Amino acid sequence: MKKSTRIIYFALLAIGIFFAVASCEETTETYSEFTKDGEIIYVGTPDTVIVAPGYEKLQFSIVINADPKISSGVLQTKDKSFVQEFDVQRQNIGQDTILFIANLDEGEYNFDVYLKDDSGNTSIPREVTTVVYGSKYQNTLLSRSISAIKVFESEAILSWGDVPNGSISTSLSYEDADGAMQTIEIPNDINETILTSYNLGGQIIVESIYAPSPNAIEVFTASSETVFPEQFQLNHTNITALRLPFDASDGCYVSSYERLTDGATGEYWHSCDSAEDQYPFVMSFDIGVSANLSGFRLDKRSACCGGRSPGAYQIWATNDLTGAETADIDAGELSDWEADATAKGWVKLIDVTGNTQETFEVEILENAENYRYIRIVGISSINGELNANFDEFTFFASGVE
Repeated sequence: MKKSTRIIYFALLAIGIFFAVASCEETTETYSEFTKDGEIIYVGTPDTVIVAPGYEKLQFSIVINADPKISSGVLQTKDKSFVQEFDVQRQNIGQDTILFIANLDEGEYNFDVYLKDDSGNTSIPREVTTVVYGSKYQNTLLSRSISAIKVFESEAILSWGDVPNGSISTSLSYEDADGAMQTIEIPNDINETILTSYNLGGQIIVESIYAPSPNAIEVFTASSETVFPEQFQLNHTNITALRLPFDASDGCYVSSYERLTDGATGEYWHSCDSAEDQYPFVMSFDIGVSANLSGFRLDKRSACCGGRSPGAYQIWATNDLTGAETADIDAGELSDWEADATAKGWVKLIDVTGNTQETFEVEILENAENYRYIRIVGISSINGELNANFDEFTFFASGVE
């Protein structure tokens, strides 16, 4: 090798050694800077954090790895306004799960969960965002509604409204005929419940259950209370028309008395153009039982002409049809007909004037006697027409013999 070549070679080698030494010194200085207080030791990070809500509390399930140094942990909010430490007592040698409860006010939370060893070394925190439920959430919940209650002598029928969003189940507690409270479950797919024992005026409690999440450790309950009606509807299948002398006819336009007591609206009775059918008129019925009548309902013609419902009307009753035929109500004054009806054993239960409700339900005050035979006397219509039409008659009672 030529002398000049060797000189260049050794010069380059010296420069390389210089930079290598300088680099090592710089690396050593940087490492020393970060380890001047000792080497940082981390313990195992939580593998999984599962949060299950309750009422103003959360249950934490912390899955930890096999790191034997882990002895405790800390749950804290980002702003450290809430800090809760927990011990780690292993039940398994390898992976294990730590359970604990944190009591918190209702609201949204952003937590850090980290583990520690006995020397105070910590894991890298695992972030958890969750919600705590309480009274505010509770107050937004609704129980499933009862849209209608129909009670008959031997049964009560409860019709259910839609299931509230999030409700997982509903229970019904009710007072039976003996005054004892009974409780049954109402599945979400049930729209009607039939009770064969109930107490008039008795208590009804509905409770719907909510779980804010599938793994909730507690459920929330929304409840409502109502009562059974004080009266029951007489069975329409037992009611028949008497068709006493001078009573209104079966009517016209394919009408019949049976439409008035078939338990459904939509098909009407319509008067004929005859004096016996037009206002004033009389209709007489055998209700099938001797009952303490407590109410009467008339449903207007559903398609039209509700103004033809009675604006003034009376209801009369008796238990004996012997000699009970009355004079023609169209033959004289109303007062004359009333006097004749009273003389024949009929008892006036109600006398209404000035009614403006096309469909109405009227209370009949408590009677000292039960009655089986009923007369509906239409005196005048709401709109002043002579023609009459309506869909349904319903009779109510507080008891029967």
